[in-house]
Amino acid sequence: MRIVLAPTHASPTATFPDEARLAIARELAARFPQARLRETAVVRAPDLDARADARGETRVWLALEALQVTGSFKVRGALMAIDRVRGKNARAITASAGNHGAGVAYAAQMLGVSAVVVVPSASPQAKREKIKAWGAEIIVCSSPHFDDAEMLARELAEREKGIFVSAYDDLDVVAGNGASLGYDIVRGMGGVPDATLAPIGGGGLCTGLAVAMADESREPLTQKRSVWGVQSEASPAAARSLETGRALVRLTEDTPTLAEGLEGGIAPDSFERVRSAIAGVVVVTERDIAAAMAYAHRDLGIVLEGSAAVGLVPVLRGLPDPIRGGDVVVVLTGRNVDAERMARVLAGEVS
Repeated sequence: MRIVLAPTHASPTATFPDEARLAIARELAARFPQARLRETAVVRAPDLDARADARGETRVWLALEALQVTGSFKVRGALMAIDRVRGKNARAITASAGNHGAGVAYAAQMLGVSAVVVVPSASPQAKREKIKAWGAEIIVCSSPHFDDAEMLARELAEREKGIFVSAYDDLDVVAGNGASLGYDIVRGMGGVPDATLAPIGGGGLCTGLAVAMADESREPLTQKRSVWGVQSEASPAAARSLETGRALVRLTEDTPTLAEGLEGGIAPDSFERVRSAIAGVVVVTERDIAAAMAYAHRDLGIVLEGSAAVGLVPVLRGLPDPIRGGDVVVVLTGRNVDAERMARVLAGEVS
């Protein structure tokens, strides 16, 4: 486990959700009653306190977004993005490792929009089934990588004059996925946490959370810096981008990961938001992700996919000094894991 700190200065080109988007994000569930979206359950996890911090200075909270209607937080951003598409007489076209696609499919059905989802060949069957169940057309890319699926989806949107909905590089998605959840967390806790740990792939969730936390704290976004991204060493695009100071748009490695929802590069605009708003990125091992999935299942009674379990790893391993102290929230983002993979993890066959 290692930490990569974000720079303390803001990027002059970073663009964040405006007040109009944030106003929608604050009351997202009320705005879309037909979607059965729920405010996230935020619960104390005192059994994790000592594991997180042997000095006894940290209180751990869990934000249970794995309980959302599609099994993932991604339905939040999908609702805001699909609402924008509604009335434009065009199909919503997106690329997804699975959860964003399920969110788009669900939101499209709720709001009366036609949707197409392109998934990489490595996407879990459980996620594909949810996309199909909500009525979207699904196209399986021949490549196992998200970046290739995204390229195919963008080409399809251009060819068919559809509207491409990015899973992360879209201000509606940033506001819906991250900011709306951040407002929910503050309401659920009755205050702003001292730190928040959340999975990071393309960066939309973490930057949206950072916007909400700064807004609720009445502090400048670039100074609050309380949100930490967590990702696997198998696909550490955000961490490497922070280390080099430029967006790693595409990863060249072909390394399998339990956290397939975080696989792939990071877009330039998303990277500018990330380095302007979050505190840093924690990089964890695949072995630790498997252990966190097993711990969640056996000790917490929660099914978590690898992309969600990454946030538990720093707590289970012992929080690094910059994250210790006060109230720390861990965002558990999704439960959509294939039963066979989960069984292998529990049997110790995946590490």
